[in-house]
Amino acid sequence: MNIMDQPRIEPTRIPPADADTKPLTPARKAWVENVSILLRYKYLILSVALAVSAITGWYSFTQMPNYFKARAVILPARHANGALDNVTSGLASSLKDLGMAKLGGGEDSYTPLSLLRSRELMEKMVRQFNFQTMYRDKTMEDAIDDFSKNLDGELSEEGNFIITFEDTSPRRAAEVTNAVVEEVNNVNSRLAKDEAEHNITYVQARYQQNLTDLDTAEHAFLAFQRKYGVFSLTEQARAEMTAIGGMEEQKIGAEVQLHNAEQMYGSNSGEVAVYKGTIDELESKLAGMKVGMDASASSFVPTNVLPDVALQYLSLTREFEIQSKLKAFLLPAYEQAKLDESKNLYGFVTLDAATVPVHKAGPQRSLLLLAALVGGLVLTSVVVIVFSGIQHLRYNFAHDRERMGV
Repeated sequence: MNIMDQPRIEPTRIPPADADTKPLTPARKAWVENVSILLRYKYLILSVALAVSAITGWYSFTQMPNYFKARAVILPARHANGALDNVTSGLASSLKDLGMAKLGGGEDSYTPLSLLRSRELMEKMVRQFNFQTMYRDKTMEDAIDDFSKNLDGELSEEGNFIITFEDTSPRRAAEVTNAVVEEVNNVNSRLAKDEAEHNITYVQARYQQNLTDLDTAEHAFLAFQRKYGVFSLTEQARAEMTAIGGMEEQKIGAEVQLHNAEQMYGSNSGEVAVYKGTIDELESKLAGMKVGMDASASSFVPTNVLPDVALQYLSLTREFEIQSKLKAFLLPAYEQAKLDESKNLYGFVTLDAATVPVHKAGPQRSLLLLAALVGGLVLTSVVVIVFSGIQHLRYNFAHDRERMGV
């Protein structure tokens, strides 16, 4: 067929320049031409759009099954604090003074939104309900991927967790949703038990180390007490200073009486000899207290080593108190870790169990038909305009070749 025999698209007539109209711009000209083309092929466009809508309607009503969504609502379980928690919480201020924080702590459960996406949970559900065969998947990975597309979870504004599952069977949708809730608790319990086993290993090792350190501190403090006879340094030092002051006062009084006796009775009198003996004995006692320990009876710390003894005493006392407070904290924590290891932690409670849904959740066939109709109209219109433009270009190209004699 000769290209010249094809129908020619007449260009839009341009009104005379003296007509009372606005100038026809290229944009207006293209708009008028496109609308003219659409009106010329309106029956074709409508026919194609209706055909697409009919095919879509046939497929949606005969080939697409109904989907039902089951819904369950859960919330974190409340766990009452035990007696061991009360004991450990009472040591909080003391541990802060030591620069330590409480072991453990935090929430007793994990977020169900993260547990929902665990491979362990989804694989168990796929195997339990035989979804690999139902979805006609060749591998477990594909079945888990298809299962995850139908499983969803969200956190509501009230703080509850909403778990939903879509399936072609309303009963199976409810069964799977309730099974997922149960498995969320099972996975949460397993993770909590694994964490408790890890914690008890660490706490037990730390507790045994604390017993060793406390025993070392006790023996060091006992050896210090035996060496210096110190049981309460503050009280003993105060008593020692009082005794030294009393002896110094007695010595000064004896020296005054010695001077008076020498004036009254002479240097060789018996009274003078008594006062001299008293002064010598007081000086000897004072020298012993200031220079060395009187091993026969004195329990005073020599004043020349008192600062060093005080520093050592404070160091040993601090170490003993630290280890004692650590033991008071670690022992309840150790017992609590053993309890956590043995108990089955129920992380979530079901507020609303999933029931068999009555109304379908999809597909929205009316929306599909509307989308098919609009899409068919738009797509067919675009194809007609593009095809007419190509046809017009081919005609002009052939006409130009004929004029040029090429």
